[in-house]
Amino acid sequence: MPKKCCRTRAARQENTGFREAFAAICQGNFMVVTCINLLLMTDYYLIFVTGTAHVQKSFGASLSVAGLSSGIMVIGCLVGRFVSGNQISVLGGKPCLLAGLLLFAASIGGLMLAHSLPLVFIQRFVAGVGVGVAGTATGAIVAYVVPVRFHGLGIGLFTMSAALALALGPFLGISLSLSYGYQVLVQTSGLICLLCLIIFFFLRNLPPMRQRLRPTFSLYSYIDPRVVRFSLVALVVCPGYGCIQAFLPSFAAEHGLTGAASIFFLCYAGTALLTRPQTGRLFDTHGEHVVMYPAILVTALALFVLSQAQGTAALLCAGLLLGIGFANFQSVGQAVSLSLVSRSRYAQATTTFYIFFDLGIGLGPYIFGYIIPQAGYSGMYLTLSMVVLGGVAVYRLVHGGRAR
Repeated sequence: MPKKCCRTRAARQENTGFREAFAAICQGNFMVVTCINLLLMTDYYLIFVTGTAHVQKSFGASLSVAGLSSGIMVIGCLVGRFVSGNQISVLGGKPCLLAGLLLFAASIGGLMLAHSLPLVFIQRFVAGVGVGVAGTATGAIVAYVVPVRFHGLGIGLFTMSAALALALGPFLGISLSLSYGYQVLVQTSGLICLLCLIIFFFLRNLPPMRQRLRPTFSLYSYIDPRVVRFSLVALVVCPGYGCIQAFLPSFAAEHGLTGAASIFFLCYAGTALLTRPQTGRLFDTHGEHVVMYPAILVTALALFVLSQAQGTAALLCAGLLLGIGFANFQSVGQAVSLSLVSRSRYAQATTTFYIFFDLGIGLGPYIFGYIIPQAGYSGMYLTLSMVVLGGVAVYRLVHGGRAR
């Protein structure tokens, strides 16, 4: 009986602690920024997944040129993230978030005017810059509004919006383009963007984020060297996810699993939503190692299962594992980056981590796509599973000796 009473008391304390943390995190500004991030990333993925087919159909472009139109969005996103690292420190999070949203809105308006490939490339680049600036601003704002002791849980809850957007964006984009055409898709995208701008004006009384003016041409003004070393892990782990985004539809079609592929990211989002609160609490209470090692291992396992998938069950199992592994690697990775710097460097830390994160996702399809003609999609995913597994060794080398 005494042992049972102790366990019951411990469970009550844990539940109370979770409720206290949840109440401290989910305040007005946190909810506003999370809603903006959900809508913005849904809009981004809606355009991203339908852009390649639209360029091929409208301009008769080759697959490589059409793919480049999407790759330019990733490049724009990297540029936006890099530039915004210093600007958030100088201007504050709110003006930078507004600038990013306005840039993205302008790019959506430009969709109707892009009647040639050069104009499409410009439109995609501007859209990427807008998402990069706004996404970095939302991440930095969340880092300031969430109490430091709850960063793991708070960032886990915030990044759930991106996981949900990854399921909603492609589903909405493909459904609208097939059922109603590209014109309706663009109009829907514009409405989502307008809703982001309306919600933005509910931001109130943000914590001070401005720091002293840093030199414009100093790299230290934009990224943080302390986070670069840790972010190398993302450069190793993220190509696997990038190749899933880029090649999953083709892989599924090759194996007659097109229907299952449409559910793959729903499985990913589902397990991400279920596990991120728990992994966030583990990070807050036990440090990063207890989450990061399993997250990298499970990501490698997801790629291995995908490489061997011949039926629907295996494909969806890979999606579930990816949500447990990679989704939690992303959220805890951002929290670790913040733990490496002082409060005044949160913007640069967020920028640094996501530059390497996006770079890994963007480079993955270009580098590992060369494996496909020789080994097929299965061989490529098998190779990626071994590369990601090597991420465990990289993590141990660059960060394993340190715990928050």
